[in-house]
Amino acid sequence: MTSTLLRLVVAAVLAVAAWLSWTESRLAARVADAKQDIATLNHTNLDALTPARALSDYFPGGRRELSDEIRIAKATVAYWLGRYTAVAENGDAGHADAAILLAAANAAFRESQRDPGTGPAAVQTLDGVLQAYVSALKAAPNNQEAAYNYEFVSRIRDQVARSPQGKAAKIGPLTPAMPIAGGDLPAGATIHGKPGAPPPDAKMEELQMIAPMEYGDREAQPEATPGVKRERKG
Repeated sequence: MTSTLLRLVVAAVLAVAAWLSWTESRLAARVADAKQDIATLNHTNLDALTPARALSDYFPGGRRELSDEIRIAKATVAYWLGRYTAVAENGDAGHADAAILLAAANAAFRESQRDPGTGPAAVQTLDGVLQAYVSALKAAPNNQEAAYNYEFVSRIRDQVARSPQGKAAKIGPLTPAMPIAGGDLPAGATIHGKPGAPPPDAKMEELQMIAPMEYGDREAQPEATPGVKRERKG
């Protein structure tokens, strides 16, 4: 009787461990798919992602939790789709990930530039953006992007405060010219940067593409003639 009960307990423990491992691997696969979708600009599947706690979230260590990875993915997509007010909603009330704090600060600045305003109201808005970057720097003191953006916004804030009209100089468009669609390249900047293009003053027929020769073509080429031996000077 004791042996049977012991076997049942062991079987139950193994079944729970198998179920936890399966849910962990499934969540890890969802995180990997989300990162692939972000890299390929396929954002249609990320709205359905829901942050969920995993077994590894309770393990000690300084690594990032899988639930935070999902929040970061959703915040990243919201930012690049121009849904700036929705970026900060992906944070966790219990703790704030440094990547989400930085995305929220960037979104706050972009939102402030949609309707920059003038005078003390514009300065107050930019002060709130600076505080968001301070929070991002507190979470990750060595983050160079957050430090650079803080300095950038600080200079704009000072420019607005000193300007007689109470506004900063125009810094260019901040949002894509068209919504990002899955499988299509957007017109504006993406997570990979600005799209490339030929030099504006160059003619396409003048551009030459140099490609390595195939092995057979290289073998068919005549051998190079030996050069003249150089005399040593001095």
